Amino acid sequence: MSRNNRIAYLITTLCVLASAFFIYGSLASIGSLIFENKWASFCYFGLLGGIGFSMLLSDVILAVTFFKKRSLSFKIVAAILWPITAACIFYAGVALYIPYQIYNIVKIVKEKNPPELPKQKEAV
Repeated sequence: MSRNNRIAYLITTLCVLASAFFIYGSLASIGSLIFENKWASFCYFGLLGGIGFSMLLSDVILAVTFFKKRSLSFKIVAAILWPITAACIFYAGVALYIPYQIYNIVKIVKEKNPPELPKQKEAV
């Protein structure tokens, strides 16, 4: 993945996280379902909704890039065994969401200043 793709992936997943956080937090604060405190209910349900939808989007993005690189026979077998494929994609996405976000941030920072190419000598 190029640096621009990594930045786009990070921005997209963080925008979904923020928007779902506010939407689900607002819905939960209308009537406190679990907590008596509306602020705690806002934060709890907002965090669940934000991370959930961001994780789902991350699963879709990573699954599409994974399947693009595979052969046709692999895609056919994955389509036939779609419940197993969907479960593997979901659980891998849940387990790898936060580590992959950290990995992307580290790669973006490392690629910020790429090594300079050696300067060519001027023609005389």
